[in-house]
Amino acid sequence: MALMGKEGMRRVGELGVRGAHILAEKIENIPGFDIKYRPFLNEFVVLTPVNAELIIEKLASKGIFAGIPLKRFYKERDNELLVAVTEKRTDEDINYFVESSEAVAKGAFPRF
Repeated sequence: MALMGKEGMRRVGELGVRGAHILAEKIENIPGFDIKYRPFLNEFVVLTPVNAELIIEKLASKGIFAGIPLKRFYKERDNELLVAVTEKRTDEDINYFVESSEAVAKGAFPRF
């Protein structure tokens, strides 16, 4: 952190917040998906039309860490996924996440 300095730390935070809000907006445009809580910074809960564990499993097979399924902590929250975005995620990463999540929800992931 000392090497990054005050402005570097600020920039890292801004990139994470920017990416999270772009991702949330794109996720909301997928039929059956929604964002559960607002406002948020760089992490948020996604309501999914399929079991969140399925999204985790399918995206992991493509090298994507999709987030944490909240069912692990709350048994009634099968279709909720906690997603976080860091400064390392590019616009291409975000688009790939969205496309992959949508493919899983449509049952089209094997063809993706």
